[in-house]
Amino acid sequence: MNDLPTGRFDPQRFASLVLIGARASGKSRAARIAAQRTGWKRISTDERIEARLGPISTFVARHGWEPFRDEETAELASIAGTGLIVDCGGGVLEHPRNLALLRRLGAIVWIRATLPVIEARLDRAGRRARRPPLLPGSTDPVAEAAAVLARRTPIYREAADFEVWSHPEGEAGDRLVKAHFGPSMAVVAAAGADPVDTPERVTAEAFAHAGPFDLVELRWDGFARQRLDASRLRGVIRSLPRSRRARLLVTVRSPEEGGRLDRPDRERARLLLEAADAGAGAVDLEAATDRRSGWTLSRRLREAAPALRIFGSVHDLARCPRRLGALAAGMDPMDGHAGPAVRKIAVRTRSAGDLARVGRFLRDAHRGSRRVIGIGLGERGAALRVVAESLGSALATYAPPPGRNRTAPGQLDSDAVRSRAARWGRHLAAPVPVYGVLGHPVGHSLSPPMHEAAFRRAGLEATYRKFAVPPDELATFLDAARLLGVAGLNVTVPHKTAVLELLDDVDPEAERIGAANTIVRVGDRLVGRNTDASGAVRALEEGRPAGWLDGLRVTVLGAGGSARAVLSGLLASGARPVVVSRDDGKAARLAREFEAGSAPWADRARLEGDVLVNATPVGMRGGPGGSGWREARAAPDGTIAGHDAVFDLVYEPRRTALLRRAEALGKRTIPGLSMLVFQAEAAFAAWTGVEGTAGVMREAAGAASGMRRSASRGR
Repeated sequence: MNDLPTGRFDPQRFASLVLIGARASGKSRAARIAAQRTGWKRISTDERIEARLGPISTFVARHGWEPFRDEETAELASIAGTGLIVDCGGGVLEHPRNLALLRRLGAIVWIRATLPVIEARLDRAGRRARRPPLLPGSTDPVAEAAAVLARRTPIYREAADFEVWSHPEGEAGDRLVKAHFGPSMAVVAAAGADPVDTPERVTAEAFAHAGPFDLVELRWDGFARQRLDASRLRGVIRSLPRSRRARLLVTVRSPEEGGRLDRPDRERARLLLEAADAGAGAVDLEAATDRRSGWTLSRRLREAAPALRIFGSVHDLARCPRRLGALAAGMDPMDGHAGPAVRKIAVRTRSAGDLARVGRFLRDAHRGSRRVIGIGLGERGAALRVVAESLGSALATYAPPPGRNRTAPGQLDSDAVRSRAARWGRHLAAPVPVYGVLGHPVGHSLSPPMHEAAFRRAGLEATYRKFAVPPDELATFLDAARLLGVAGLNVTVPHKTAVLELLDDVDPEAERIGAANTIVRVGDRLVGRNTDASGAVRALEEGRPAGWLDGLRVTVLGAGGSARAVLSGLLASGARPVVVSRDDGKAARLAREFEAGSAPWADRARLEGDVLVNATPVGMRGGPGGSGWREARAAPDGTIAGHDAVFDLVYEPRRTALLRRAEALGKRTIPGLSMLVFQAEAAFAAWTGVEGTAGVMREAAGAASGMRRSASRGR
């Protein structure tokens, strides 16, 4: 929350921040605000170099960029310590040594801005004189910025741990802090079944799990069985350091709204007044209780502690009312006095429609500058607990520490919220359309450089991210994607089949294959498609006449999702496929389903045909068995010799061991990168309507592979 106290906190608990990004992207302003919020030390590499060498523009004019890059590397090498926010020049990654130096310092954050925002900033008076040209003979800083950004974007992407967008509607420094330290939440301190769960103990535990910008909610109603009185509450609050009292939110929830203290309003009100007088930073006041008091309770609380923040709250445990805005507006006193500082609406969410209703409420309130919190009660509300802050919620969620019982249905613990936010939640929101690849793992994926290159070629402002989502988070992630309006997704292992049941619609080919590798947003609906089948066919036909596959004998190794897609494409093209798998029964069942042939695994060395297709992950870098003995068993030389061409769906490495052995036997080879490019081109066309991007995608994938090989050799 923006009004939380700031100050220095233990830098050992969090990595320092290193900001990279294009000229005029907003790095320096983000660094200054983040330093103010955290109390950390801001270091500008450009400012330190200018203190030694004079103006950068003068130095570059005399000596050129290469000597400047050497000075930049020396400056980075001299920086050490913790609790730092390092603001780097836009070209810091042009020097090959610098990436290792940046990683040594802390988490690398790519501060991004759209090209129109960068152009507007570069056009401001005084900017041009201070900034030396980046390209030889350049006189147009706007055209120069676009060209340099296109060249550096793949470098920034590969280096960054995460990205933060800078744009006129919001402050990048605030978003930077929230992205790094996790979404701000109220960590719940509540009694469990253990009698040693004293208020002092659970409050200390909650603060131990709270981030520097989190609140701690002391659920005093949770201690109803211990019959603790108001003096004990005062003692608990007064025992806290002043900085912690300011972050303490005291709640005495009624049974009607999910609490445990079955006492009259006046008794619960007395506890809230005691908390305010003892110095708690905030209290939760149920709107119904305040209304029954004729709004006198909220007035008495303000009189007792003028600096107190009142969280007005409404909890509907049974349903999601249609007019959530009216519930928030109903917290305003009828006598003209000020309403609560923050309005919390917690409602039961059972469907995507309920989630969308809460999302619209948060967006509308944010546009109207009203501070609200939106909570989706129940398991379907889990997505809101990760991304509500991106929709405008004043707090992301309420969460117990790990190992503690939930105090509301559907709660995630604080570690789960932070983990999901770090891995995919913070990547879902941007001022431009968001696309991405969804899988687990996705670190090896070449999809980001391919699609971002296609967006640049098409002149479209968009971003493409990797979303690492384990299977147990898939449903929650898709709900979050709906809430934040994600424009499109690629889907990879292990989600291609599981995702079908979670989508709003699936096209006939994806349904037949039993897998979706592409998700297209149509209005508010997520629709599954499969472009693997057409991608495989186009890879096989590349450089061949139309209809070349008709009548060809094709041996398909594997009986998983990739094999199903290949079979679908082959049969639609008139080919005659035969399925071979280590599991003979699975191969036979797949062959019957698709009306194809099958052969026993033991006979694979004697098989003959026109094309051999490896539709297994064997041979993939980092995959099962690597490129060693398992691949040799899957495709012995006898199998390769019995076919004219070999197609390996594995694309990393580009020349697999299978393809190298096929080349040695004089066979035509088809790399998996071709299928990757063609399926990606089809997905891109489905999202944007833009076709003909295969060339630029292939070039970008090749460059990214080369960059990774170089980085690997450098390590």
